[in-house]
Amino acid sequence: MFGEVFICQFPFTSGAVSKPRPVLVLFDLQQDVLICRITSVLRTGLLDVALTAWAQAGLAKPSVVRLDRLVTAEKTILGRRLGVLSAADQEVIRTAWNQHMRL
Repeated sequence: MFGEVFICQFPFTSGAVSKPRPVLVLFDLQQDVLICRITSVLRTGLLDVALTAWAQAGLAKPSVVRLDRLVTAEKTILGRRLGVLSAADQEVIRTAWNQHMRL
């Protein structure tokens, strides 16, 4: 599932509300998935990864994967599948994750 892009109800950080938005599946956890937010608001933080092949992934606009906006969710909340990241974009995501997400 890593690299697949879906629409789902992604909660705001306050947890009070959510809105449908594109998400990237990072890890398949059997009944659950670890997902992160995808947005067209282009910022450049350490954990923001710009997608080069965003249209191939089914996205309507140039987009950024926000590796610092994570949610563990049941697979049942994943809505329509938009597509899958290109191999090159998947590799950039892996590299950013492995470089910045250490305990």
